[in-house]
Amino acid sequence: MKRRVSRAVGVFSMSAIDLFAASMGAFALLAIILLPYYQNEIVENTPENAIADLLRAAELSQVETEEKRKALEKKREAASRNVSDIESQAQNLLAQLRAAENGLLEKQAAAQPAIKVPEPVAEAPAPTEAPKPTLATFRFLGMNTSKDDVAIALDMNRCLGGHEKTVTRAIDRIIDSLQDNHGLKIVGFQQTDSGPRRPSWPSTGGLRNVTPSSQQEAKSFIQGLMGSFGGSASMLDAFTQMLSSSSPAEAIFLVSDGLPNPRANDGLSPNALVSRITQLNRENKEIHTVVVGNYFDYQGTVEFMEELARRNNGQFMALASTGKGICD
Repeated sequence: MKRRVSRAVGVFSMSAIDLFAASMGAFALLAIILLPYYQNEIVENTPENAIADLLRAAELSQVETEEKRKALEKKREAASRNVSDIESQAQNLLAQLRAAENGLLEKQAAAQPAIKVPEPVAEAPAPTEAPKPTLATFRFLGMNTSKDDVAIALDMNRCLGGHEKTVTRAIDRIIDSLQDNHGLKIVGFQQTDSGPRRPSWPSTGGLRNVTPSSQQEAKSFIQGLMGSFGGSASMLDAFTQMLSSSSPAEAIFLVSDGLPNPRANDGLSPNALVSRITQLNRENKEIHTVVVGNYFDYQGTVEFMEELARRNNGQFMALASTGKGICD
């Protein structure tokens, strides 16, 4: 039997195997250590996590948007307060301007006192002497008339509510400007749901001679009308009565805000209403107009009152009000 030849194991081969085994062990150890981080990376890159990130980003954006909205609301409130302050200052300045205007008008009126008619002196009439011009015996803020019989027409529509002090002051000054040679009548007018209403003084419908006592009665009557403003301005109905042949007044002073409602005046526009009243004025009575209130806030108010006076031998006056009316 032939013996097998023995082979020697090389040292290098065993060392290489040991090296490889150590390397594999080190790799396995590193893989085990890094395995949790590898799992986290995989979890972080899943679609569910991407959606969650988007949701968180959306929530953050919503929070930021809400904060910006609140900041804008605060800025808007501050701007509104500034606008209110500016409007309040403007109203105060406007009130001061109106008060100054009224004061100026009063000073002008005080500088132009009414001319008293001298008592006639009995003299022999001169046939060749030309007739003397009629003197104006009534003056009111630059308005004057030589007529002795005077009627005051007070517009009592609801928009004059709030201007009672200005209305009372204007009519009281008209009454105070009258003299003992005048006759006076006062007519209020308004269109209510039940129809036209025309309270008048004196109650007999005629004229009352001007005396200190009758002037006081007239002022008391006007004061009693101040709480009765309402409805619309039925000017056509009022002037139809005052311009009739049975009315003794030769001069009419209209105190109004100059806002006639077409529905209370046969559907007539302001211009058409002026024409109709002028047609009714067949006896050429004087119609003087006094507009009160915040007349500069409404287009056409001054034009209506000026045109009515101009076409009926009258004069026009505007009195600003320091108060705020119901319709302002």
